Amino acid sequence: MSLYLIAYDVRSDLRRRRVGAVLERFGSRLQYSVFEAALEPPEVADLRRELGFVLAPDDDLEIIPIDRSTGRRRYRWQREPGDWTGVVVL
Repeated sequence: MSLYLIAYDVRSDLRRRRVGAVLERFGSRLQYSVFEAALEPPEVADLRRELGFVLAPDDDLEIIPIDRSTGRRRYRWQREPGDWTGVVVL
C-alpha cells in the first residue's frame, strides 16, 4: 500500500462535487480540494478510470506519491479529445 496526495482544480460545480464524491470513496479529505489516500496499485488504476469519466479537458488534477513505496510515479490529468484514460505518468 502506498500513500498519495491528490489535489484538484475543477471549474464546474457539478464536476467538482462528483470528483469529491469519487475521492471520498478512496481516501480522506484534508482540505476542500486536497485528499490523502492509501492505495494499492489496482486501486490507483480504479481511481484513475473513475476520474476519467468525470473530469473535463480544462480541469486540473494531480495524484502525487508521498512515500517511497510507489516508485515515485506521479499522475497528472491531461486528456486529449477522444482519450478516456486522461492521466499522464510523469
